[in-house]
Amino acid sequence: MLKRLMGTGINLVVLAVSIGVFLLAFILLNALGAAQRPPTVKVLSATRDLSIGEVITADTLAEKTVFKDDNAELYIPAEEAEGVVGGIVAQPIFAGQPVFRTALVAKAAEDTRLSAVLAKYPGYSLFPLPLDAMNLVAPEAASFLPGDLVGVTVVIASRPQAQSTPTPLPQMSIPVDQPLTATATPAPEDLTKAEALGRIFPPLAKDIFPMGVRVIAIQGLPVQTTDKAGADSSATTFNDFSQTHMLILLVPNEAREELSLALQQGDKLIVSLMARGDDEPSAGFTYWDFEDLFKADREQSIGGGQ
Repeated sequence: MLKRLMGTGINLVVLAVSIGVFLLAFILLNALGAAQRPPTVKVLSATRDLSIGEVITADTLAEKTVFKDDNAELYIPAEEAEGVVGGIVAQPIFAGQPVFRTALVAKAAEDTRLSAVLAKYPGYSLFPLPLDAMNLVAPEAASFLPGDLVGVTVVIASRPQAQSTPTPLPQMSIPVDQPLTATATPAPEDLTKAEALGRIFPPLAKDIFPMGVRVIAIQGLPVQTTDKAGADSSATTFNDFSQTHMLILLVPNEAREELSLALQQGDKLIVSLMARGDDEPSAGFTYWDFEDLFKADREQSIGGGQ
């Protein structure tokens, strides 16, 4: 075979060099094409169309390979599938479409969607408490951090006057021949309880959440930005567009109406930071309780000085 090739005048060295150059060029071209191709990443996609409110199951998710660009961070990586199963669809997702974090209310979307925290607390709501309300007294918004435990105390100075219409008094007549009956005298403990219940009228103060509520987010704070006007400039500035400062509180569903009415009718609403909440609801504190406390302290002070 070699003799035949040599007889045809083909130089084996030239042939070998040509094959080597071809293989090397082929490898280099493949390497260059791979280097110019953007890297890829595996993300979650929907196997079928998902409507708002549907619960995501394992069979509705699939892996999809996409190029790793600026938009890839908006998708949910395939390794976070466990945090997606059981979540709720918050925006329509079409078949084959990569799943956006903002399209879910699930554990995997907690960092991008505020309502995702409700997946852990089904009996709670996120209540916006405006710190700029005229009747609200609270530390500055920058004093709060997500996760802080706060208490809300409402102070009511007077009760709203109820509309009433005069009604004619009925004419009472006592028969002459009917004997008078004696009324039972209430027990002393009943009088004490009745007196305590009769002192719940304003002015009073009441802790709406004795056990405290959690701060989930603080809205309206200045946003930190970097000045890129010059190439060597790295000055940090804060953008403040005079937004309403607001605490997003995690409150029980049954407390939304109570807190809303306190915002409207309360003369003062005081927000305080707490280390831990009380175990039992408070009975509230009225002006007459304050007066009794003042009298008791005064009597103790005067009696101790004699």
